Amino acid sequence: MNKDRIHRVQGRTLGSMILLASLGTGATAMAAEDEQVDHRAPLVVDFVDGAYLPSQEGIVVAGTHGLLGLLKMTAEGAELTRYADVPNEDFTALERWSDNEVLLGSSSGKVYLFDGKTVTEVGSLSEYNEPVLDIAAANGKAWAVGGRGMLAKTSDGRTWENVTIEEVTQPQLTIPAGDPGDWYFGVSNLNMDTVEFSGTVNGKPAVVDTDYALYPDEGFVQFVNTLDSAPAPTISFKFAPGPAFRAGDVSWNVVLFDGTNLTLGGEFGMVLQSGDDGQTWVRRDALVTPKEPEPPYWIAGVQDGDRLYLTGAAGVVRASQDGGVTWSQMTPPSTEGVFGVTLTADGKPVVAGAVGLVGVMEGDKWKVADRSELQLLSWLRTPVEMPDGSLVLLGGRSTTIAIKDGKFTRVAVAQK
Repeated sequence: MNKDRIHRVQGRTLGSMILLASLGTGATAMAAEDEQVDHRAPLVVDFVDGAYLPSQEGIVVAGTHGLLGLLKMTAEGAELTRYADVPNEDFTALERWSDNEVLLGSSSGKVYLFDGKTVTEVGSLSEYNEPVLDIAAANGKAWAVGGRGMLAKTSDGRTWENVTIEEVTQPQLTIPAGDPGDWYFGVSNLNMDTVEFSGTVNGKPAVVDTDYALYPDEGFVQFVNTLDSAPAPTISFKFAPGPAFRAGDVSWNVVLFDGTNLTLGGEFGMVLQSGDDGQTWVRRDALVTPKEPEPPYWIAGVQDGDRLYLTGAAGVVRASQDGGVTWSQMTPPSTEGVFGVTLTADGKPVVAGAVGLVGVMEGDKWKVADRSELQLLSWLRTPVEMPDGSLVLLGGRSTTIAIKDGKFTRVAVAQK
């Protein structure tokens, strides 16, 4: 399956957990004159991200403490060789750009291009040094996302342009009932000039501030009087993503890109899509609830044509079969967070996550690996498709799991 069609992603929750876990608490206070020098010593090797690179005939892996190396699968296991002259960055994202190049994102908001020999800084995407949390590439274009509304694009891999999402369209929502009470939309910062509300009381149009009140900053409507159920009340509007009174301050953890359509997921359960290179945006997967919603926190995603999957904290998995327009809830594989997701060559979803979670969807049920049998003690997150159609899952403490013909195998990793 083409790598451009299968993409994995992560979230700030995962990024923070990985960085904290791998950096540990052993960094001591430094003298003022040494504050620019990183004295941390990695105790373990954590594979934060990776992708198969044909020119290297192996998996290029990246992680904290400047980890950038080539992982080659052998008959005995796997062998890791570190590349030389790599910046001492905590790498948080990696995406194949071509058969011999990868793009790297760092915890400080920088983007690098690696051509198999040299690592070159090509962009700085965050004035706040927020992490780059995901990169997606297809058809000679790439998008990067991260903390505090980070969104940037490139058409050459070397020149990056930041994109600001100022306004998102919320298609018409139907409010389930007209009884007095509150109904929340799951977003904030509504543009009042764009609100279109339809509802009646005893057959007559409902009157704002008499029959109902709208709270645009917090994102809910309050019914003061009982509204008619036929026709049911509806509302549509445009809004700025982010929490109340803090437009734009949202972590985008997931980016899926098929060369034309762009899908973002992140905090507050938001799923946004653009089909015009980021000029306009539409919200998907919206719900109206009678109390402040507890939305999923999206961490990872995958796309294969019109099939999309999003995964997140507490094992939440949702699927779309129509390009991301509508979504359905799937049975969770576990209560642990799902940090990575991909599809097998025959289209079965595969997940990886906290506490060594590994699972493959068989029919309508998850086949979850026996963690004790595989001696899984660390998180997993990065599924990599190999040339033979098998999958390799990568994670913390050099954990490497091969999946072939429905069988899970622990792979020992040796370092050269």
